[in-house]
Amino acid sequence: MSVVIVNLSHHPIKMILLLIGAILFTNACTACNRNHLENSPSSDMKRSVIGFSLATLKEDRWLRDRDIFVAKAKQAGFDVILSNSNNNSKMQYEQVEDMIRKNVDILVIAPQDRDDAARCVQDAKKAGIPVVSYDRLIRNADVDVYVSFDTEKIGKIQAKILLDAAPQGGYLIVNGSKDDNNTTLTHRSCMAQLQPSIASGRVRIVAETWVKDWRREGAYEFVHDQLKLHPAEITGIIAGNDSLAWGVIDALSEAKLARKVLVAGMDADLAACQRIVDGTQLMTVYKPIEKFAEQVVDVCKTLSRGEKISSIKTINDGTYNVPYIVVDVIGVTKENIDETVIKDGFQLKEDVYRTDTPSSEP
Repeated sequence: MSVVIVNLSHHPIKMILLLIGAILFTNACTACNRNHLENSPSSDMKRSVIGFSLATLKEDRWLRDRDIFVAKAKQAGFDVILSNSNNNSKMQYEQVEDMIRKNVDILVIAPQDRDDAARCVQDAKKAGIPVVSYDRLIRNADVDVYVSFDTEKIGKIQAKILLDAAPQGGYLIVNGSKDDNNTTLTHRSCMAQLQPSIASGRVRIVAETWVKDWRREGAYEFVHDQLKLHPAEITGIIAGNDSLAWGVIDALSEAKLARKVLVAGMDADLAACQRIVDGTQLMTVYKPIEKFAEQVVDVCKTLSRGEKISSIKTINDGTYNVPYIVVDVIGVTKENIDETVIKDGFQLKEDVYRTDTPSSEP
């Protein structure tokens, strides 16, 4: 192909026309580009920031909450500032204050202390930051929304499954920490389920305790002492979560009573699921954290738009009725573990059954 070079110096009119065309073309491209930038997402656009304040990461359950919630929040377009107060309410307050100084757009808080955390809410609201109470209710604080698993149902499930398996004898109750509002709700529903059997004399509550900061050692020490006092009376134990159940079962194992005394737990931790298939733990309660995290992210989207949360349920926090979103839970035993936690992918079959190779079964 030949190229023809035209000397525009001999064609002044053509040169002027070409220059005008070039200017018009450049202006059109600039306007087009400006319009594209104004109507397209920009990498420099500010993303809303969630401050996610956790009381602890000691249990497997809370590690899952952290990982799943952060992943889903980022998928939804949020950035997340994370803190863990290691079961220290003073530290949690200081961490929340730091989040407020960093101008987070939404505060999501799983409180260490249901009462002390009210000051976190008050300070956030003064700064115009909406607050989500995450799984644990903050009392007397008027949070924007409380999202929780069905805590009262948990206590009923634990008591019912234990009663079906051990309908008579002495029970120990190993509650979680008193400063966690969920512990009170679970205990209340558990006792309501047990009451007919207690009234008839079939079941007797030998002793109960509230374990500060959910310490596994506290559960172990309590059961160890009770077995010395009542070596032949205990037929069942209800534990506030699977970590406490672990301490309970350690004490039973030392007394050569594992598998003989039945233990109920909560959270479907991997170690608990392994104990269930091994027969040292009777049951746990599965909380579908993925579904829960999705609910929390959805309310964060609503709050980030400046909208109020509409909910068909409310819960009284001691002073205020706050919107309440409830996520269902499932009781898990050896009989249905494959169809619940394993089927959902919450725990892997090869991990639960401790096999060497992944299972090809669905």
